Amino acid sequence: MKVGDLVKLKHDATPFGFVLKIDKDFYGARQAFKSNPKPRGQAILDRRKPDFLAPTTEGIQDRVLVDWIQHGAEYVSANQLEVISESR
Repeated sequence: MKVGDLVKLKHDATPFGFVLKIDKDFYGARQAFKSNPKPRGQAILDRRKPDFLAPTTEGIQDRVLVDWIQHGAEYVSANQLEVISESR
C-alpha cells in the first residue's frame, strides 16, 4: 500500500477512498508482559509482576489517512483496508 492507492474497507463493500498519508509503525507493540493464569486453589503472590514476555497477536500496525469519496478524510488502521487499484 502506498500514497495514491484506491482502497476499501475489508468487511464493507460500499465505501471507496484514496490513500493520502501513511504513518508507519503507529499502533501496537511487538512484545507484551503477560502472566500465566493460576489454577483454582493456588495462591497469587504478586499480581503486578509479569511471568514472561510474549509476542502480541496484532503486532505493529500502520495508520492510514484515507479520503473517502462520500464521507471525507479519516484515519484507519492498515489491517482494516484492502487495496483495489495501485497508483503508478
